[in-house]
Amino acid sequence: MKNETKICQNCKKNFTIESDDFGFYEKIKVPPPTFCPECRMQRRFTWRNERSLYHNKCIATGKNVVSGFSSDSGMIVYERDFWWSDKWDPMSFGVDYDFSKPFFLQFYHWRI
Repeated sequence: MKNETKICQNCKKNFTIESDDFGFYEKIKVPPPTFCPECRMQRRFTWRNERSLYHNKCIATGKNVVSGFSSDSGMIVYERDFWWSDKWDPMSFGVDYDFSKPFFLQFYHWRI
């Protein structure tokens, strides 16, 4: 299959879908995109909280940080340098997966 140029449904700009991408879309059984990569990224980012920022503290270092989560949200917040370091074990908050139960039922409980 050859590269295909399409017009974005949103911004009306031309964008190219590579031939290798078509194989991927067929493999995962989804239609080719109708939005350009930039517009698809904008749509994904609409679900991120980047408008409400809160003062919070890194749970490991105690340093003040700006976070997308309020201090009463129950979410664990790390400062950037600590997060990217090897000073913490990401498995410390891991949970065991029970193969005898449906995944999404467990996923729902993990999120709470």
